[in-house]
Amino acid sequence: MNPSELESIVNLVTQQVLSAMGQTAGSTCPQLDGLSRLLVVGDPGAPLPEELCRDAVALDLEDYRQHRNILRYDRVVITALDTAQLADIALARSTDDVTCAVLQALLNGIDTYMLASALSFRRYAGRGSTALYRLLENYARTLEVFGVKIAGQTPKQVLAEPKPPKYKAPAIVAPKGSGTPNSSRLITETEAAELLKQGSPVSIPAGSIVTPLARDLFARSGAELIWER
Repeated sequence: MNPSELESIVNLVTQQVLSAMGQTAGSTCPQLDGLSRLLVVGDPGAPLPEELCRDAVALDLEDYRQHRNILRYDRVVITALDTAQLADIALARSTDDVTCAVLQALLNGIDTYMLASALSFRRYAGRGSTALYRLLENYARTLEVFGVKIAGQTPKQVLAEPKPPKYKAPAIVAPKGSGTPNSSRLITETEAAELLKQGSPVSIPAGSIVTPLARDLFARSGAELIWER
């Protein structure tokens, strides 16, 4: 076999090997020519915003499981997170493929987005424990601090928390007692003058209330006061 024939055979085998490799890659990954790779984490059937899907091919978590290389993707989109996964990512704990993919994306500087509908706990806003809801919202804010961008909703709406009910003071119930007003026991300056006309000593009924002006009048008159019992 001359060198030219050997070279032809080598080139033919090389082409067949490259062709076979291309078919294998195509069987597990869609055509990516000119498109960016978008890793969908969570619900693969969730509708994605048009701005994220434009000129991109969406790959699900199974693709990540096969390759275990987050640098393979241009963007990551979180479409669903349960409360455990939310807490694990906020606390930088890699406990499953979802949390691992998100943390690896953030650590490697890959653009990471989360749909506003991805957090299922928000359906309970204003219905249960405000403290628990606030804790989960703090975890969601932590993801934003890490660099996760919210897609599909304005930041103001995303950060909204259920407002606690307005405080309403309980109604004041006046205590009931046996005492009743008795105007006859109130001695004013006028009543004091009438009593002084009767002469000294002046008898004051038991339980009477003497006003300051009445006391002054009694003091100036020098009359003797007798308090009844």
